[in-house]
Amino acid sequence: MMVIYNIIALLLTPLFALVLPIYLLVHPEKRKVISKRLGFGLELPVRRKKTTLWIHALSVGEVTSAHHLVQQFHRHHRESTAVIFSTTTLSGQQLAKRLIGPYCDALIYYPLDFLPVIKYFHRKIQPDLFILIETDFWPNMLNCLAGSKVPVLLFNGRISERSMRQYRRFSFFFAPLFDKFTMLCMQTGTDVKNMVRLGIAESKAITMGNLKFGSCKKAELESSRLDRIFPSQSIIVCAGSTHEGEEESILDAFLSAKKTTGESLHLILAPRKISRCDDLTELVKNQRLSVSLFSTADADCTDVTIVDTLGDLATLYRYADVSYIGGSLVDEGGHNPLEATRYGCPVLFGPHMDDFSEISRDLQQCGAALVVEDSTSLRDTLERLITDANVRKEMGERALHYSTSYNHVIADHLQLIHRYL
Repeated sequence: MMVIYNIIALLLTPLFALVLPIYLLVHPEKRKVISKRLGFGLELPVRRKKTTLWIHALSVGEVTSAHHLVQQFHRHHRESTAVIFSTTTLSGQQLAKRLIGPYCDALIYYPLDFLPVIKYFHRKIQPDLFILIETDFWPNMLNCLAGSKVPVLLFNGRISERSMRQYRRFSFFFAPLFDKFTMLCMQTGTDVKNMVRLGIAESKAITMGNLKFGSCKKAELESSRLDRIFPSQSIIVCAGSTHEGEEESILDAFLSAKKTTGESLHLILAPRKISRCDDLTELVKNQRLSVSLFSTADADCTDVTIVDTLGDLATLYRYADVSYIGGSLVDEGGHNPLEATRYGCPVLFGPHMDDFSEISRDLQQCGAALVVEDSTSLRDTLERLITDANVRKEMGERALHYSTSYNHVIADHLQLIHRYL
């Protein structure tokens, strides 16, 4: 299989070389990323430590998941172990500089999966342990690490039903790929069962929980400034990681609640892609609501704050009285609700939570979350929560209890690292 994969890659190389200049002309911001992913200017620590740990996180979400794990590992092993942290995307690298940079020895871009490039990175880094956060599976990298007897761990692994259908359809490719891992640490028992259904040995796939469960230390984000933006006398609704096609429903529900309840309300609107902030600003203005961007907002309180920065949403849930998890009214698989629950915030989400089905089910069962089937249901449910502080308080307490009952997750992952490093 690897021979065929690399023959195909070799045959496609001329096409890659032909298309690349055009791609970089259209996307000039990618020039530095591509060159770094090919190994040009690879910067690593001059002084080697006793061991080297390489952790890879694809983009923003995976970097956020890895944050507290890297932070705690650094606290106890900064003298003995060099931590090399890689990302694939530009946005992931930018966030990693802020969240991970102080706790690692080098921040790099993940290599393109061309065999000579992979071998170059491997030779330069010489990892003693490789950890992949959630996703970004590439055959040459995994094969090279396994061939060098480097333990390879998957952390925060998950398989949605949508992904499972693809994995089973192409099981001849994915089953050997996953089998290269030394251990597959999955978020839920359902994820483990899916791995076993793909033919992975039961001893290799284990339930370890979600790393975001362990991020219960409440970060502070310029709290004095935020207290002015989000005054305590207002009821705050935070809609996080929203997608195109659902913001209209959120704004309609917010506007209806504002008129119906007579309460002082404020909406935090955090799109999944911050490149959409200009369009959302116009959308909000068309609803005759006042709007500000989070990066520039200060004492002048508006109706809506649009979050135009990376990595701040998790902390902003601290101010929310009600949260809505985006990507769930539209068929995008939903996003992780744990960032809201750890601040004791009631959770709403739509019917499309496929990527977090077990967590969303548990939150419903313990009374911490409610499902809104459509825009009308969102409007009615939001109005009910805004007018009933007791329901908000009870749901929030259940959300916090659910989240804090998993505070051991990071410690469990660190213990596994110690086993292999």
